[in-house]
Amino acid sequence: MRNRFEMSDEKLSLLRQLETEQISKANELKLLHTALCFMRAFPDSAEHYRLVQDQLGRFEHRVRLINTTERAKLADTGIAGTLLDYAFSFEVATWLSKHAAGCLSIDWSKSEDPQGLDEILTLLLQPAEEDYFYSGEMTGREWIDMAAAGSEGSNFDWLIRQMQDKRLAAFWAQLYEAANLWLTWDLGQARYSKSRNTFPIDTVVARKSGMRVLSGSAKTEVMRPIESVLLVDRREGTRLIDVAMASLAVRHRETFHFNYANPHEVYLADVGAGVSVAVFGLQQSHRYPLETTMGFLIISNGVPVGYGGSSILFRQINTGINIFDEYRGGEAAFMWVQVMRVFHEVAGCTRFIANPYQIGADNDEALGSGAFWFYYRLGYRPVEGDVRKLAAREFAKIRKNRSYRSDIKTLRRLSSCDMHLTLPGAKDSELFDERWLETCSMLASKILGETDGRTRQDAVKRVTARLAKDVGIRNLAKWSSAERRGIDKIAPIVAAAMPSEWSTAEKRSLRALLRAKGGNNEAHFAQLLAEHSTFLAALRKACRASSL
Repeated sequence: MRNRFEMSDEKLSLLRQLETEQISKANELKLLHTALCFMRAFPDSAEHYRLVQDQLGRFEHRVRLINTTERAKLADTGIAGTLLDYAFSFEVATWLSKHAAGCLSIDWSKSEDPQGLDEILTLLLQPAEEDYFYSGEMTGREWIDMAAAGSEGSNFDWLIRQMQDKRLAAFWAQLYEAANLWLTWDLGQARYSKSRNTFPIDTVVARKSGMRVLSGSAKTEVMRPIESVLLVDRREGTRLIDVAMASLAVRHRETFHFNYANPHEVYLADVGAGVSVAVFGLQQSHRYPLETTMGFLIISNGVPVGYGGSSILFRQINTGINIFDEYRGGEAAFMWVQVMRVFHEVAGCTRFIANPYQIGADNDEALGSGAFWFYYRLGYRPVEGDVRKLAAREFAKIRKNRSYRSDIKTLRRLSSCDMHLTLPGAKDSELFDERWLETCSMLASKILGETDGRTRQDAVKRVTARLAKDVGIRNLAKWSSAERRGIDKIAPIVAAAMPSEWSTAEKRSLRALLRAKGGNNEAHFAQLLAEHSTFLAALRKACRASSL
């Protein structure tokens, strides 16, 4: 009944009854929590939202009232008042140390690699401590307990504090991953549990008419302009990143796009009915040379309901959507079209790509959920002719007999190649084969290898200087340090397109493109790349020539 809006008054009455109803079974509590989460994201009215939000805010109390055996069954659900065990990456662990201090500890029963931990601890030793540590008289766990005895927080808090030299972040991350430390997170009343993790909103938007469905073509909707796409300030951007990070952490997930999101480049697009799409650019130091990689979080009435990542390249984008379990049965297809609409607005994408994994290749979850037909009904089509014909035959059977289901063998064949959705005006000549990214990398290595330089970094500087001269950049010293790092990243690839032979106008636009790679907003780089047809054509030609 959670997504049945015609029984609004009955739901309201039941919600009020539940305020004092004691539930003793874990599976019933979990079902209730799921229903409350859904109704908070898609409420029938402001009153429904208020009641649901209040009950979720006090859900830890419900969990504490059930017996220990039942409570243990709620482990790893992400619900307030429960425990969550996971071996987080260094980036997420560092984030948790700041936002959940005192609530995480090392799970020694699962952290079974003492050598990996010792490699970290040996770097933390002071000279006066070395003899005893190396004597073998105590374990790494015992040594941490002794070293952290006078510190605030848990053993985990102490350990992470010792590893915060940003200059050595990559080094610490490598050591931390090798140690494979499992953590136990006591969610308690944590603001980042599933029960409480929301982004503040000013107004609740009710769903009096239920869930939205597409009334026409997905392509038409994608091209419909969005009234409001805001680049939010750093403070609001940081809060959105925190909500995104937490929404994955409590589900034993994480993504590069959130771990390295740039708080200075967060866009928030209002797509109606209380739903917004937050798009995150990457920090300059983690950007790719040619692609623009961005993450997104779908928020309904402040509640994170889904997420995904994207790789933007010229006028195309490779992306996919994940709807969290609690919010399935809502308007996933409509929200996915809105995500595409946002990226069309932000980066000028006219071709959307779904890779085989997203639709079922080596992905049983996607295969079983019918992901292929989800994309197909929105207008995506397989790029291989034989697969496209098979899909057309299968879809004709489905339309003729609504109970018909493609068998697993057929679904595996259907998910064996990419699917594309192309907007009107998209051209085959604008497609950059994603396999050519590896070719570009090879071309870059070849150019650097042919450049005289005592070190690899020296070779990069020489290639950059030569490129700058070829395209008319007079003084790189006037560029910011981030902009100079940006051009260093992309220069060996751009050099392969031989820009020295381009026209004055083409070089002028390339100069702006090169500077944008290290600029504050990488979406600007994506827009400039989408517009540079000369660079695209030259790079396609270079990739084809090297593949012969």
